[in-house]
Formats: sequence, C-alpha cells, structure tokens
Amino acid sequence: MKTRLYLLLFLTLSTTALFSKGWSSITINKQPFELFEEYYDEYDSKGKTVTFYKKGEDGNKTSLLSFVLDDATGGCNDKSIEKGSYEVNGTILSFYTLWKRQGSVDDAPYGAKISRYEVAENGELKHLSSELYVETHIEDSDNNSGMKFLFEEAKTEEDKKLLKKYVSSVEKNFHGRFLFSQDADRLMKEVNKAMRRQMKARWGKRE
Repeated sequence: MKTRLYLLLFLTLSTTALFSKGWSSITINKQPFELFEEYYDEYDSKGKTVTFYKKGEDGNKTSLLSFVLDDATGGCNDKSIEKGSYEVNGTILSFYTLWKRQGSVDDAPYGAKISRYEVAENGELKHLSSELYVETHIEDSDNNSGMKFLFEEAKTEEDKKLLKKYVSSVEKNFHGRFLFSQDADRLMKEVNKAMRRQMKARWGKRE
C-alpha cells in the first residue's frame, strides 16, 4: 500500500498589511521544494498564499506556482470566501479550492476546483488536469446570464449560446474545464472531503 502524505496549510488572519510566515520544505518524487507562505491584509481582502519554489544547483530559487490557501473579501458580514488546501500522493500534487458566500453577496462565486500536477524526476511540474464547477452569482440575480441554464434546460439555440458563453467565460477566468450534473456533484463532494481532512488534521495537531 502506498503511503499517503497529506500536507495541509491553515489560516491565521493577520492584522498587518502584509507579512510572511516564512519558509518550509517538502520532498516529492525525491525532489526538494521550498514553500513560502505569506499573509495579506489589503483593502477589503484578507488571506494567505503559498508559493512553490525549486532550488537550482546554483542555489537560486525558481518560482513554480502560487496558490490561495484562504481569502475573505468584502464587508464585515457579507464576504466572498475562498478556501484552499493541497495534498501530495506519491508523485501527484493536488490542489483543492472551494468558493462560497457569507451573508448577502450576489456577485460572489460558489463552487469548487481541483488541479493536479505530476512531479517529474527532474523536479519539473507537469499539469495533468484542472476541473471546476462555478456559479458566478446567486441564482435568479441575473436573468440575462447563461448561468440560469445550469438549473433549467437550454431549449432554444439562443439559450444554448448563452450557456456556452457562460461556460467559456468561467473556464477562462477560473482556468479549468467546466463540469456538469453528476460530474459537478462528484467534484464538489471530493473538494469538501479534502476540506474535512484539512480540519481533522488541524484539530489533531492541537490535541
């Protein structure tokens, strides 16, 4: 049985404009990577990101990718929330993102995304897939949007064009392949399970 190693990161809100938590390191497929966590508190957004670096033989670090671990944007009661975690399973690096709304926020996204990368023997990251399901606003808040055809059948050619336009826009802005119906349900369940594993690991460390 392959050993599953879950590397999970958690949010601690800062009260300063921008500061770093510091460096840490992991090894994937016998390749060392360095991670840099950074908190931010800018305008109406607070959160945390992590950036993956590959250290070269000359000692210089090359940035490979950055990922949002937590973000809360908006007022005191009405916020757009983004939660993220990542896991390592063998040579596969998986990133999980969950978008949700707090309070009355009509134009905030709701949905989920999973992106997977394979770490090669030379340390390079190969993008395998990015799948997502996103509702960009509250249902019925924009009757001119093709999003409404996620909940009702697109009967006419014009309806189908509106749905296609909506899906294309989401895929472009959120960088992934849009899933429908049962595939979207599976995606949401998988991301929520990853978030529960994150919470379980978090509280386990506190015991």
